Amino acid sequence: MRIGVRLTGTSARGALVDGGTVLNSGSSLPVGLATGALSGLLRTLAAAAPTGVSSVTWDVTTVLKEALAQPVGRAIPPALRAGPVAALRVLPRPPDSPAPGGHPSPLVRSLVTWRSTVRGGHDLFGNELAALDLKAAERAARAVRDLGLRTVALTATGTRAIHEEVVASRLLETCPELRLCLSHEAGGLGLLEREATTVVNAALLDVAEGLITICGQATDALGPRVSCWFATGDGGRVSAKRLRWMPVVGLAATPATALIGAAVLAGTPNAAVALVEASHIGVGEVRDGLPQVASDLPKSVGVRTVDPQPVLTLGAVDTAPAVGALLAGNTGRGKGVVAAYNAGGNAVAEAMARSGGSGLTLVRPEADIAAVGAACTEPSAWLDLLVRADTPQQLETEQLYAERRALGMVAANGAQPGSERIAGSVATRVGFPRRRLYRLQVRASSRTTKEGTS
Repeated sequence: MRIGVRLTGTSARGALVDGGTVLNSGSSLPVGLATGALSGLLRTLAAAAPTGVSSVTWDVTTVLKEALAQPVGRAIPPALRAGPVAALRVLPRPPDSPAPGGHPSPLVRSLVTWRSTVRGGHDLFGNELAALDLKAAERAARAVRDLGLRTVALTATGTRAIHEEVVASRLLETCPELRLCLSHEAGGLGLLEREATTVVNAALLDVAEGLITICGQATDALGPRVSCWFATGDGGRVSAKRLRWMPVVGLAATPATALIGAAVLAGTPNAAVALVEASHIGVGEVRDGLPQVASDLPKSVGVRTVDPQPVLTLGAVDTAPAVGALLAGNTGRGKGVVAAYNAGGNAVAEAMARSGGSGLTLVRPEADIAAVGAACTEPSAWLDLLVRADTPQQLETEQLYAERRALGMVAANGAQPGSERIAGSVATRVGFPRRRLYRLQVRASSRTTKEGTS
């Protein structure tokens, strides 16, 4: 028995799930983020469990997004507001003028209070472009401290982590109280994309700490054997320890959990899913129980990042007949599923299902589908690496090493022993004709076991 909860700043919607069956659902409106109200919701849900509840998985996407956006008219507790960040780049040479040294994203610019550069960095092949200027790193640490900032987002050019790690070490030697987020921890390509991911992650560290405390205390109300998890944008879940240091992975969890929930309620591990709201329709795909995801996509907060999130095609509600016909003719990729994401989408979803005839499965969830999906998530891992391989054998070795590393991460994230699996492993040649450079994207997850669903 598992519980999933979709949490916002003003509500909590939960579901008790056993395998693919919803045994109980409920909400607490308005709840804010009061631990007592959340504990009460969990107890109400758990009362319908014939056996004990094993886990609670929280989808905190909305709270993280609101922490970044600071919505007008909402009184957000200070502990749940994005914090100021110092951004430090390791580059072969500093920009000639301040403007090119910034970031094109308004969100990233709003989060960065102070910015500077340190000479260094590598090219894509791992060749050092400039020797590190560690004196500049010391000056940067003192400048950050003097401004009263605590958190630094560190991003270096190239594919090697060594310059980030050496600069990080010198920053901490100079100012041990600093918190550092390093871009290579997220992986991916592109200086701007990696920096955006690292800055957003750094800004959410305190928010994650507050959420972990609130959700952990509420989960504890069900007893010491009930584990606490957090849904992620790749359709998986992570422990509080992982979210505490990488909160950015939870920033796109809701569309992932909604896709999973729709497929679970439709009784299929493979589906093309239309999530219907009053204003628009989002179409995504679930394969082998996991949503189709990609990196380098713009987040809903308006910035391109390197962490994975569901691939959703958005359309207006007046496209519903065409979307329904498309899903109804979607043979070979599983069921065509139409699900109302909220009450406002019920009428459109029913009309789509009627237009598709027997080719579409309509999901009429009494429970919140994102909460259902959150309950059904499993531990996961994602790696996005650039490697050099001069022969097919070297590429095979590099890919095998990356897959083993991803499986180890899934195990470390709490998977049932022996349930780890590779859900996707792709090697893509990067466009350098004379140098064999490959991008490895490896996705790992845990199989749902009999023990894991109870």
